Amino acid sequence: MKIFPYLLIAAMLAMELQAQQKKTPKQFGTKKPKTETVEESQSGTPSVSSENLIVNGDIEAGKGREAKGWSGIDGITAKWDKEGGNPGKCILFDTSVLQKDKKAFKEDEANFKERGKGGQYDVVGAHEGAWVYSEPIDVTPEDRYFIIEADVMAPAKSSTLFAPMVFIRGFVPVTAEMAAKGDSAWYHTYHKGGPAYSEMFGPQELYRPCKEGDYLMLYKHTLTCRVSKPNTWEHFAMGFKLPEKDMKRFRPTRLLIKPYAFWPAGIYRFDNIVLRRATPQEATQINARRKSIREFEK
Repeated sequence: MKIFPYLLIAAMLAMELQAQQKKTPKQFGTKKPKTETVEESQSGTPSVSSENLIVNGDIEAGKGREAKGWSGIDGITAKWDKEGGNPGKCILFDTSVLQKDKKAFKEDEANFKERGKGGQYDVVGAHEGAWVYSEPIDVTPEDRYFIIEADVMAPAKSSTLFAPMVFIRGFVPVTAEMAAKGDSAWYHTYHKGGPAYSEMFGPQELYRPCKEGDYLMLYKHTLTCRVSKPNTWEHFAMGFKLPEKDMKRFRPTRLLIKPYAFWPAGIYRFDNIVLRRATPQEATQINARRKSIREFEK
């Protein structure tokens, strides 16, 4: 089977996640869903805070085609869907868009007429995928445990390797001392007027030495959302712990949340994306309810 570089990278990432995350989230709900797929959580353990740290996590606020607080809505691979949420509005990814159509749309949207034809491996889902980024979330020195949650719909049942995901990316600001070392990476500016954040890949023009004021990625975690049914809303949740304060080399001071979809190519939806502080007990209880990969594959 012909697999393109980004798809191969994503598959390798998924295999890494299997070692990192032995279990897949079990479903339980946030706001009232349109289906019976999502069940209510019964943890019984009070949270440190029920506040959602993600701006517009329910995707309801926005203007025009832009959802408030979310960058990367390009109008072709990532859209603010005003009717297809769980309920209400949501983020929609279309990973069946041809790469050449994405390029043509972004270069001259006004004159883009219609999508062209191409092979199944010519689509963005076989390469870079589709994503959006939340507004930055600053971490306090006292923060340790968090819960990440999302409602997700996908065009097909997930496999061990291929599933929609919510990436958790942690950063620290680049100091003058760090910049003097001249280390290079791909630096993306996700929000207009904001700082640049390092990433593991990107276009060549974004590859450069870091500079003071940039943000360097040093923490990664992932909520893998292996859906059991196509075109059905399912809820996923995971507890996680940040590195301790004395592990400065690995402890972020800022987080970005990145819903992401790639393969199989098709329409994906994300709604009710939540990041909140939690107790160790709550994080443990939520993770205990997650299905193992073996259970998912039955």
